[in-house]
This record gives sequence, structure tokens and C-alpha cells, in this order.
Amino acid sequence: MSAIDKFGTILRELRKLRGLTQDDLAARTGRSLDAVSQWERGVNWPSFETLIRLSEALDVPVETFFDQTPGKRSDDRLNREVEARVLLRDLTDSDLVVAVEQLRALARRRSD
Repeated sequence: MSAIDKFGTILRELRKLRGLTQDDLAARTGRSLDAVSQWERGVNWPSFETLIRLSEALDVPVETFFDQTPGKRSDDRLNREVEARVLLRDLTDSDLVVAVEQLRALARRRSD
């Protein structure tokens, strides 16, 4: 999957996680519905200014849009990783401690 395709997949997943339509996201960013559609399909890149607007509209840091993890992953796996990042970011500090403990338990189960 190319970088622009990954960007589109991540953007689409973030939009859906926030319960927004493409039209909602277009309105929040001051861009057209066609532009949002093109970004999600990997046809075009948004400008840096628009990336900032997207991060504000979706309440995520700009770097969330750029997946730098090496190796091939399915769209479904990428979507779940994006969802996990959003969920972790929204947790309280005490809930984050519990989530990390659960992740460690899952990781130990894999290594046993």
C-alpha cells in the first residue's frame, strides 16, 4: 500500500470513528466534499494547511495521518491500529494504566 493510500485509509477511519460523514468533514475543514473523497481514495494529498484543519476537525495530532510502520498490513489491521491510537489518546491516565496492563497480558500470551 502506497503512502497516499495509507493516508486515505487512516483519514477515512478517523472520520468514521468520529461519526462524521465526508460532507461533515468538508464543512469542518472548509474544503469540498469532492476533495475529502479524493483524499480518502488516495487520489490527491491535502495541503499542509488542510492537514492542520483535518487534525483539528478530527481531534488528533497531525502525525496520526502518517503511518511509518514498516511491513505490509491489511486495511483492516491499519484501521484497528488507528482506532486503538484514538482510543488510547482519549483515555484518562488511570484508564491508560489498565489498558497498558491488558496489552502486556496479550503480548505475554503470544510469547508463551
